[in-house]
Amino acid sequence: MKSSSMLLAILVVCLAFLSGCPKEIPQYTSANLNVNSRQTAGDYAAIGAEEDVPSDGEGDTERELVEPDVIRREGDRLYVLNQYRGLTIVDLTNEVILSQTPTYGYPRDLYLAGNEAYVLVSYARDISVENDLIRVAYGSKLYVLDIADPAMVSVKGTFSFEGDLVDSRMVGDVIYAITSDYSWYECCEDGVVSTEAMTKSYGTTGAVSVNIADPENIYQADTVTFDGYGNLIQATNYAIFTVTNDYEGNNSLITYVDITDPAGKIAVRGMATAPGYMADRFKMDAWNGALRVVTNTWWPERQTFVTTFDITNPDTFGLLGQTTLENASGETLFATRFDGPRAYVVTYFTVDPLFVLDLSDPATPAVVGELKIPGWSTHIEPRGDRLIALGVDDEEGRRVMVSLFDVSDPAAPQRLDYASFGDAWSWSSAYSDVKALTVLDDMILVPFSGYNQDDGAGYDRLQFISYTPDALDVQGFVDVQGSVVRSFEYTDRYYAVTQEQLAVINAADLSAPVVENALALAENVVDVLPLSNGWKVEVIQRYDSGDTLLRAKDYATGAEAGVLAVAASNVSEVTAWHDAVVLVSPVYEYEPQYRAYYRVRLVDFSDVNDPVEIGVWTANIEPWWGGWWWGRGGVILEDGIEVAVDTAAEKELWYYPYYYGSGAAAFLAGDFLVLRGTRPGTVWWWDDERFRNTLAVIDLAESDVVRYLDLGRQNIHSMAAVDNQVYITTFDEVSAVDGQGAYCSYYLQALNPFNLKLGNRINVPGVFMHKVPGSAYWVFEDQQYDENGGAATLLRSATLSDDSATLVDSLDLGQGYWDFTADGTDLYYAGMPYSGEYYYGDDVVDSEPGSGSGEVVDGAAKSEEEYYKAGVYSLSGDGMFEEGAVRPVSADWCLLLGARNRQLYLTVAGSVIARYDFSLTPPVLADVEPTMSYPSTIRFDDGVAYISLGYSGVVVME
Repeated sequence: MKSSSMLLAILVVCLAFLSGCPKEIPQYTSANLNVNSRQTAGDYAAIGAEEDVPSDGEGDTERELVEPDVIRREGDRLYVLNQYRGLTIVDLTNEVILSQTPTYGYPRDLYLAGNEAYVLVSYARDISVENDLIRVAYGSKLYVLDIADPAMVSVKGTFSFEGDLVDSRMVGDVIYAITSDYSWYECCEDGVVSTEAMTKSYGTTGAVSVNIADPENIYQADTVTFDGYGNLIQATNYAIFTVTNDYEGNNSLITYVDITDPAGKIAVRGMATAPGYMADRFKMDAWNGALRVVTNTWWPERQTFVTTFDITNPDTFGLLGQTTLENASGETLFATRFDGPRAYVVTYFTVDPLFVLDLSDPATPAVVGELKIPGWSTHIEPRGDRLIALGVDDEEGRRVMVSLFDVSDPAAPQRLDYASFGDAWSWSSAYSDVKALTVLDDMILVPFSGYNQDDGAGYDRLQFISYTPDALDVQGFVDVQGSVVRSFEYTDRYYAVTQEQLAVINAADLSAPVVENALALAENVVDVLPLSNGWKVEVIQRYDSGDTLLRAKDYATGAEAGVLAVAASNVSEVTAWHDAVVLVSPVYEYEPQYRAYYRVRLVDFSDVNDPVEIGVWTANIEPWWGGWWWGRGGVILEDGIEVAVDTAAEKELWYYPYYYGSGAAAFLAGDFLVLRGTRPGTVWWWDDERFRNTLAVIDLAESDVVRYLDLGRQNIHSMAAVDNQVYITTFDEVSAVDGQGAYCSYYLQALNPFNLKLGNRINVPGVFMHKVPGSAYWVFEDQQYDENGGAATLLRSATLSDDSATLVDSLDLGQGYWDFTADGTDLYYAGMPYSGEYYYGDDVVDSEPGSGSGEVVDGAAKSEEEYYKAGVYSLSGDGMFEEGAVRPVSADWCLLLGARNRQLYLTVAGSVIARYDFSLTPPVLADVEPTMSYPSTIRFDDGVAYISLGYSGVVVME
C-alpha cells in the first residue's frame, strides 16, 4: 500500500550527456539541495612541585591548599587523568597499566586522599533512561573512585553541579569547585522597555564545596551562586577570588569567596573592580593582606594596569593603589608572575619589555626596572634572583624559546642566556597549559611541536635543557606520540605523559636521550575489521610516527597476535578483503612541484602472527577531498518549457564551482578496488579548465596495473558498491527562471570494474540508497519542495530497466532531520520532523504539528514530534513501503550507526550508544553504553557489533 503519493511534475529539459548522447527529457526531478546560498535565490600543577601551594600566611595555616592536576604520583603508582580513557593507574616499577576507569565528559582535575581518587569533569554527561527515553544532561561532575585496589577501581559515588567547571582546589578536607553558566537571551516582542528597570547579567557563577573528611560520609557541604560569568580563579587556603568580565565597562569584576570554615561552609563577601580584562590566574595574587592584579584594557588605548586591594576586611575589599605601565602603552599583556614583594610582567608589540615591579608597599606599586628584548615570554618561573621564562622567538618565524634572567638588581634586569628550538614555526603545549613545563633544580623539560620542513610531517617532542645560575645548555630531545601534558623525574628516569602514551626516557646521555619504553594510554582506533578467518584487525592511526598500526585481536578472549606498522600517515579508507586488509592513503607532495595521488597497500593476515604487506599501488589521480564539482549554470525553464539558447545565455546562473559533499572515496566491489578522484593530479584542484572526474580501478587478486576511467566534468553526487558493481549517482541542474527554487535531476549509472564498462545513465527518482537483495527493487532518497517552500524528505522504491526507472511507491516523511540505514528488506530511520513555526524568507510559516500524546519534560510539555524517533519500514514483495514499529528515542539529537538482524544501533548526542531490538513488538531498548568519544565506524560479525571510538577505544555489543 502506498503511504503517500505525489504528482511529479514533468519538466522539459535539455541535458547534454558526457558521452554525446542525444538530448532527452528527465522523467524525475528533485529539490536541488546540492547547492549553497550563492546558488539559489531561495590549568594544572607540575608534578615536580607535588602540586601543593603554600598559603600566604593568613587563615587556618593548618589547612593545606592543593591545586588541581591531571597526574599524581604516590610512590611508584602514577595516576593519570586521560582525556579519552579516564583515570589511568600505572605501576612505574613494572611499567604496566593497572587499570583505566572512564569518566564521561571532559576530565579536568584529579585529587588523591587516602584510598579515594576525586575526579572533576567538565561538560559531564549524565545518561539516564526515563519512560524509555534516553536523556543526556550536561553540567559538571565529581567522581569519587575507590582506588584501594588499583587494578579494580570502582565508582563509590558522584556529585553533579550546574554549569561548566571553571576551576577547583582542595583545601584541607574540602574540595571546592567553581562553575559558570552563561545566560542566553532571546529577543522579545517589539515594545517600550524601561532601561532603568532592566538589569544586566552575563551569567551565573557557582561555588560548591564537598566535604571528604570521612570517606564513608562524603557530602556536599555548601553551594552559593552570584551574578557574572566567572572564567578564572585564584585561591588561598582562606579565600577563592573569582573573576568575571564586564564587557560593556571593559572591567574585571573580582568576587571574594570566603572558605575559612574547615567543614566547607561558603560565604560570598565583597567585590572589587579592576580596569581591563584578566587573561589568566597568574595575573592575580594575594599576599600580606593585599590582592594584587595585573590587567590589560582593550583597543584602542591598550593599557596595562597594576592594581592592589585591601583584603583584610573581605566585606569592604577597598582599593589600595594603582599604576600603569607607561612604556607598555598599546602592547598586549603576556607573562605575569608574583614573587613575594615583587612582580614580573611581560608585554609585547614589536619587542618584549620585561618589567620589574616593587609591591612591598601595596598602596604604591611602582615599576623599578625594565628590559627590552626581541620576542616575548608566555610564562615565568622565579628561582631566587633568577627567572626562567618560556616564550616565543620571533626573529625567524615563531620558535619556542627559553630565557634565563638575572633580577638580583631589580633596577637593571638582564637576560643572561636564551635558547630557541623547533622549526621556523613551532609551538609548545605549555603556552596554554603552563604546567606542561617542568623546571627542576638543574634541568628544564620543554614540550614543543611543529612540522618538518623537509617532508611536512608533524612532530611532538620533549626538549632537555640543563642550566646553571648563569647559562643554559641545550641538550637532546625525544620524539613522543602526542603533545606532552606533563613530564617528571623519578628514580633514574624521566617520564613524559601525553594523551596517547607514557614515555619512559633514559637520559644518561643528555645529548641523546632515548625513549626506552612507551605505554599506550590511548590509541586512536579508527576501525575494527573482521576477517574471514575469524580474527579482527584493529586499525590504529599514529600521526607523530607517521604510520598506521595493524593489530590482530581475538575480542572473545582478549588475545592479541601479529602487529605491523604500515608506512601510511594518513589513511582515509580501510576495508577487509578475505584475510587481508586494504588501506587507502591520499598523498600530497609540494616539492619540487605539487603532486597528489592515492597510495594503496594490501596487508595479508592469513598468518595472524606474522602479517605481511603483499601489495602496493599508486593511483595517479587527485584524491577526492569531499566536494562536488558544480558546472556553470544549466537548463533554464519558463513554465516548464526550455528557454531558447540565446535567451538562456542571458539568464543563466553562474554558480560557484565547488560544493562540499560527503561519502566514501574508495569502494570494494568483489576483488576490485575503485577509487574516486579527479585528473590531473599534478595541478591544483581548482584548475577549472583541466578538471576531470576520474576513477582508478585496482584488481587486488591478480594485477599490479592501475586502470583509469574518465567520467568527465559531470556532477557526481555519490557512489556505492553493491555486490560486484559500482553505482554512480550524478545530477544535472534544472533551474526555474522565477527563482523559486533550485531543481535537479538525478541519474544512476552502473560500472563493471572488471571491464570498465559503464551502463546507461538512467534518470531515477532521487539519490541511490539501497538495492534490496534478491529482488528487483531499488530504494532512493529524495527531496521535494512543499507548498511552503521547505524541502520534504521522501523514500522512493523503483524498478530499473536498461534505460529507465519505473516508480513503484513513495513515502513522504515531511520536513525534518532524517538519517537512514538499510538491512535486507528493512529500511531504518532516525530523526525528528519539524513542527511549530519556522522562518522562510521574512515570513513566519505555521507548520502543522503532528499528533501524539504530550509529556512533561523538564517542566515543558513535549509532543512526540519534539523527540527524535527511530523506526523501520519494510519493502514488501511487490515493492511497497510497509510501516513497521516506531518509538521515541530522545530529546537530544540522534545519528544512526547501522543495523543488522533487526538490531538497530544509534548514538544519542555522541555521548551514548543505544541498541534497539526490533525483532520484538514493540521494539525494546536492549543496551545503553555511555562513551567518552563520538563513535566513528561500526562493523558486524556473527551478530556482534564492533564500534570504534577513536582514542576512546572500541565498544563491543552482542
